[in-house]
Order: sequence, then structure tokens, then C-alpha cells
Amino acid sequence: MKAAVFDIGGTFVKHGIYEDGVLKDVSSFPTCGQDGADTLIERIRNACGCITNIDAIGICTRGQVNCDTGEIIYDPPHLIPGYTGKNLKTEFGAFGVPVAVENDANCMAIAESNALSADVTADVLCLTYGTCVGGAIVRGGAIYHGTNWSAGEFGMMYMNGEYYENIASVTRLVEQAKAMDASLCDGRTITTNLDRSDVHVLVDGWAKQVAEGLASLIHIFNPACMIIGGGIMEDENVFNMVTSKVSELTAPGFDVNTQCPLWQQRGTYWRGYTCAKAYEMTSKAFVLNLCSRPV
Repeated sequence: MKAAVFDIGGTFVKHGIYEDGVLKDVSSFPTCGQDGADTLIERIRNACGCITNIDAIGICTRGQVNCDTGEIIYDPPHLIPGYTGKNLKTEFGAFGVPVAVENDANCMAIAESNALSADVTADVLCLTYGTCVGGAIVRGGAIYHGTNWSAGEFGMMYMNGEYYENIASVTRLVEQAKAMDASLCDGRTITTNLDRSDVHVLVDGWAKQVAEGLASLIHIFNPACMIIGGGIMEDENVFNMVTSKVSELTAPGFDVNTQCPLWQQRGTYWRGYTCAKAYEMTSKAFVLNLCSRPV
């Protein structure tokens, strides 16, 4: 079985081939979202067309997704103009193979929950911190999509007069860091300079905002496990800042296993939100989880 798999993110589109249980030929290109949805989709089609003899196409993508129809229900229009309303199953239907489409954070949750021990797979929350804040809910071992396919949009929680992602995304952290020092232009640069007292104070304050949202979710869902990902969480100091504050803010009786994704623990550099519900037979009898862990 050979599937072409794509992860459409706000900054990069990652893609590869999943064949016989192995993810290979991993590559990426800039999303260039401002060029619009039609241009982006055409570039993905071109990448897909370079792969011969595929049996399926799997797409995990930013935005709210109806994974039955393949429609992008909503994505902020300033990021990829024209993306809302696009039907990716239709757009890639000309290849004549089954196409599966799912939200990227949900894909992460599928892969990571399947890799956990049996006692914690049933109820898991996943959050990713990057350009925005993505989230997913695993209940009873399956993704909970909600009535309109929009469950788990934790970035839209309202906290302290703002949306959670407006105070807890890496975008917000970078904005604050650049106002302090223009050279602190991305998450990696910030974490590299954590030994600076001013940077440490800034990141510590940001970690508190992150932790307040996580603690609230723990109190609401009481999950067995919470997985927090995104490139910035690869930094052990940042991860520990966040989780220690979560512990401080969580009420007694709400013990939860908080961890970074297994793909980060194993050191992979392809952050394609770990996996896709990337291949679905038309009978829906078979779902293949595609992991972006090292191969």
C-alpha cells in the first residue's frame, strides 16, 4: 500500500510517502499562504503528481475540517485567503484514489494516543503551540469532532479578555520578544537565549499563560493524559516551565500524565503534526495512522 501524505501548516507544507509501514521521502516547501488557496492547492497537486503508482492520498491540514466530506469549514482568512470552503477530497479527486482529510491537531492526537499505553489511550487531550494554538479531544479512544466538526479548538477559549491563542501562541511570545530585542525573531532563537534574565522572565510569564489554559482543561475534562506539542515544547526548559506551573494550578484529585509527543521525545525533525488519518478505504473499514516519527 502506497499513500502520498501531506501536512498543510501555516508556515510549511510537509509531504512524504507512506509505504509498507514506512514513512519516507520526506520533504517540505513554504506554504506561502498569502498567495491564496488555489495557488497552494496547485502546488500540492504538482508534488502529488511527481509520485507514481499511489493507492491513496492523506492530508492533515490546519483549520476546521469536515473529515467526511473533506471540506475546510473555517480557516482564518488572513492566513490562506480562499481556503475556507475548499473541498480537498474534490480538489484531489482527479487522481482517482481515496482521499482522507483531517485537522492537523486531530491527526496528532490519533497517532499519539495510539502509541500510549492501554491504560491512558481512552481519554487524551492534545494541544499544539505554534502560529496558533491547536487542540484535539480523544474520548473513548476516538476523536471527538463535535456537532460541526469543530471540537477541540482550545485556542478559541476566552481568557483574561482575549482568545487563548492570542496570549498563549508562540506568535504572541515572539511579538513580545521582538519588542524587547529585534533579534529574538522566532521560538528557537528565544529558547536559545533562555539564559538571559530578561528572556527567562518573558518566557516564564508566557508559560504561566499556557499553564492556566491547560489547568482549566484538566479541570473540565479530567483526562488520563495531556500531550502538549509544537516546536517550542521541544526545549526541555520550556516544557518543564509549563508542566510545573500546570501542577501548581491543578486542584487535588486531578492527577494527569502530562507529556510531550513521542515524536519529540525520539528526536525527529519533521514536525508534521506527527501523523495523519491519512488513508481511509472507501468502505471505512481501514484507517491508517501515519506517524512522522523517525523511520
